[in-house]
Formats: sequence, structure tokens, C-alpha cells
Amino acid sequence: MTAIKGGVSAMRGPQRQTQTRVDTIIVSPALISTWKVPPFQRPIRTNSKVLDLVETLRMDGGVLPGILTIGILEGATYIVDGQHRVEAFRLSELAEGFTDVRYRYYETMAEMAEDFVRLNSQLVKMRPDDILRGLEGTSKGLQYIRELCPFVGYDQIRRGPHAPMISASMLLRAWTGAVHATPRANGQSSIDMLRSLSTEEAAHCVEFLLAADKAWGRDQEYARLWGLLNMTLCMWIYRRTVLTAYSAKVPKLSKDLFRKCLIALSATSDFVEWLVGRNLTERDRSPAYGKIKTIFVRTIERELGKKVSFPKPEWAS
Repeated sequence: MTAIKGGVSAMRGPQRQTQTRVDTIIVSPALISTWKVPPFQRPIRTNSKVLDLVETLRMDGGVLPGILTIGILEGATYIVDGQHRVEAFRLSELAEGFTDVRYRYYETMAEMAEDFVRLNSQLVKMRPDDILRGLEGTSKGLQYIRELCPFVGYDQIRRGPHAPMISASMLLRAWTGAVHATPRANGQSSIDMLRSLSTEEAAHCVEFLLAADKAWGRDQEYARLWGLLNMTLCMWIYRRTVLTAYSAKVPKLSKDLFRKCLIALSATSDFVEWLVGRNLTERDRSPAYGKIKTIFVRTIERELGKKVSFPKPEWAS
């Protein structure tokens, strides 16, 4: 991920006035407060779509849709396109989030204004899931996931009993984010995440998804279990207790036993309710893991008839 200096992505290579580059960055309230609103920008309207996005950001860990356009003019940083998405992030009160950003250096404010009009005249803007949809035909891994897991989609996520339960972009952020020693929402671009999805990784991901589908189903009352926080932590556990052995003391779980643990999560109504408003942040990650661990250990000990050890990572202490 590109380092942030003074609210502007550090750009590699010669910085020409017309240079543009797309990157994925971590955003925070402190960072967005440094972005100025240009005089041509529309007034912010906090309508129902903005409020819906606020809830989506809270549930999905602060992943902003689409690509923000940030303009650089005479050393100042401006929001050229995406101010309502930035406002939704501010209203979400999240400590951090992730977004794809297009940086461009402008020579004049008029040039920036022309770019603003051009961007807002487009019929359809490309979101991360739009990019993945377009690249699905080039990725055997994504094709495999979509073929065996039709509840992974691109549109109308969790909008009804037959709608997809998780978006392809959020799935890849959770699955690749669970690789790290400390689970996090992967900040890579959609293209980079897709490039890292090998056929072997896709097969492991499908095994997890099928277990989750059998355990949680697609009822709206269990929709929170498909959110970024719970999905990433469960995937983190799956990688370290089913796919590999965490340590000699922690038992390696069968896929069937892991599925029973997932069922136990959905059967624990207090946990499902607790997930409301929780995100994959440092504040919520540790307590969420503690609750999941308690439910998993209780289920495993009941099934095996003996006391067991479970991963105790430093980030969860």
C-alpha cells in the first residue's frame, strides 16, 4: 500500500502536472479532513442513499465503493469526485477504511472543474465489483468460486432471499486479509487481489463458503454473519485449524467439525446481535475473536468429549 504524506499519496517517478495514478489507500477522519472542497463542487445532500452507504460501510469494514478522484493543485489537495462517499465514511464514525483513489495533478482550477464535469457526466462509474465482473472471464479462480457459490455476486447484496449474500470484492478482501498474522481487511486493489487468487486458494475458499452457506443459510436474520468482521475472523481460524495446524497443542479440525462450529455461531443469538455496528477494526477485532473462540471451543469440546486448546494470537489478548 502506498504511504500517505501530508494527505497526498507519495507518487513514484517524475511528478508532471498531468500525471494520474490509481492506488488503494487507508482513509481516516484525520486524512479526509485535509482534503479541500473545490468551489465548483456540489453541496452535500445527506439523502437516503448516503445513509444506506453509512450502514454498508459499518457492516463491511469501511470499504468505500468506486474510485475517488483527488486533485492536486499548487500543493493543495481537493476532492474532485466522491465527496458524498467521503461524507458517508465520516458519518459512519469508523476509525479507518479502504478506498481506491485516482490522483491527478492539475494546472488550473478550471481544468479541475472540467474534469469534475466529465466524471459526473459518465452514465455508470466503475466500482470494485464492476471491475471484478469484467475480469471474471480472465480468472479461473473467480470463475470457480462463482460457479460453485452462486451466493457470491456483484449486485443487490443481501436484498432478498434469492440475492447474493456477499459481494465478490468483499469476499476477496476477507479471504486475502485472513492470510496475515493479524487479520485485516485487505487494502489491495481489486485487480491485485484477483491476481493473487490461485486455483488452489479458490478451491480452499469455496470449501469455506459452502460450509458457511450450509451453516448460516441466506435468511436476513443471519446476514450479519456474512459481514466483513465475522467472515474475516472465521476465515482466519479456518486457515489455521482446518487447512494447517496452528500448533502441536491446537487440534486440527475436520471440515465437518468446523461447519458445526459455524452453525453454533448462528445459534448464539447474543453473538449475532452483538455484531450489529461492529467492524474489522482494532477496537472490535479482539472482542469479536474472543466471542467466536468461546463458541468454537464449547462446540469442539462437546463433539470430541475432551478439553482442547485454541489459537491465542497476540492481537486478541
